Amino acid sequence: MKKIYNILIICFLATLTGCSDWLDVTPRSQIKSEILYETEDGYKKALNGVYIQIADAKLYGKNTSMYFTDALARLWTVPILAADEEFNRISNFDYTNNKVEELISTIWLNYYASIAQLNDMLANLEKEDGSKFQYNNDQLLKGEATGLRAFLHLEVLRLFGPVPDLATDSEICIPYVTEMTNNPSKLVSKSWREVITAIENDLTTAEKILEKYDPLVYVSLDSLNSSYYIGKGNAPKDEWQFYRQGRFNYFATLGTKARLYHWIGDEEKAVSYAKEVIESQKIKLVDATSYNAGKASLEMCEEYLLGAYNPDIQQVLEPLFKSTKAKLTMGLVALNNVYESSTHTSDIRYTKNRYWEQKTYVTGAIRHFYKYIGNDLIKAKNTVPLLRLAEIYFILIENLPLAEVKPYFVEFRAARSMNPSIDDTSVANETALLNRLEYEYRKDFYGEGQLFFFYKKHQYAAYSLPAKVTLPSGAYVVPKPKGQINFE
Repeated sequence: MKKIYNILIICFLATLTGCSDWLDVTPRSQIKSEILYETEDGYKKALNGVYIQIADAKLYGKNTSMYFTDALARLWTVPILAADEEFNRISNFDYTNNKVEELISTIWLNYYASIAQLNDMLANLEKEDGSKFQYNNDQLLKGEATGLRAFLHLEVLRLFGPVPDLATDSEICIPYVTEMTNNPSKLVSKSWREVITAIENDLTTAEKILEKYDPLVYVSLDSLNSSYYIGKGNAPKDEWQFYRQGRFNYFATLGTKARLYHWIGDEEKAVSYAKEVIESQKIKLVDATSYNAGKASLEMCEEYLLGAYNPDIQQVLEPLFKSTKAKLTMGLVALNNVYESSTHTSDIRYTKNRYWEQKTYVTGAIRHFYKYIGNDLIKAKNTVPLLRLAEIYFILIENLPLAEVKPYFVEFRAARSMNPSIDDTSVANETALLNRLEYEYRKDFYGEGQLFFFYKKHQYAAYSLPAKVTLPSGAYVVPKPKGQINFE
């Protein structure tokens, strides 16, 4: 796997020393590209390489899930400055600190390195006549790569772009890159409207392709999650078309559209796409029954519309979560408040030491977070969620008319073994609903990097949990790397 990774992206990452280096394609790398794309298997490896890259610690394997973005949401105990300068500065929104600037640059460059590889693959696919591909794999490759390109650009926009409700159509945001080039001038940021339109267009292209060619549309999830079913019934004959929750599938396209339209405030379209995902019943919420039957993972892989797999992730995560000096932890009082432990004693995320457990060492007590490292009964799957069904429920709940919200909230709460009844005051008005959603975002997305975007979307001036903090001006717009400004 590491060999494939090196073949695919060493040209992009080995020399990431400047703002435009990710665009550089040397003659040597072009020769490798030509060799790589001689066969269908080469295309598959190229796309797999992108999935491997985004699962790396530089992106979702650490930084853009449980580390950088969750620190911005203040989900972890903030260390004193002398103990951990970088984490302290991130948690205090100090984007000018040298260590934080370096981390931000790493995130930016790796997003665009992944996008560059997708563009290279798509450009080569355009030259193909389909003769080297079996089982419509060229179409599936195109659909996945185009959708993933849109997904990654939306992620960059949410992190580095403006607060959506304050954005104007002409406001310059981020680059939207659709070609592989060695011309630095191509790294030019586009306007808010141009970026939104480009994301929408790519997602629509992916949706049309994947609706026709993605086996997840017409084959059950259980069948696609077991190689036993290869070629049986209507299951694919190519194992590469299996395990769709780890790839950009048709329902990831619908879910990303729901995320996009929710982000920009198009309630009608957000509701439409969220309902399409939920009502398909293709992917279902994890509940107590799932855990009791041994069919649920701590990462809630069963809810993935899109997830990232990294077999080496434990090497990164053990010091963060498992050691006697675990870096990402939270105090017991704060956690009890977060999970409303006095009223929801059976919550599947906080009962039976499933997700959190306090252990005492010579150095003191530590509360370990088990979602990614596994507990005594459930092993880690070495995956990180990028888009999960719970978010789709929240998008639907937030964008529906108030009168239609309650059934979906009851359904979600019942799945998490909370009291499924909703006090009418919780859905009495938009403010009450938002307050309730804040609690649920925090509980469900611990370690996933989503809460910060909830706060950004709604322009919270302060956080109340796990600890009270007032946000400084500019906290919600992570600055682009300094070198990128040269091409604005």
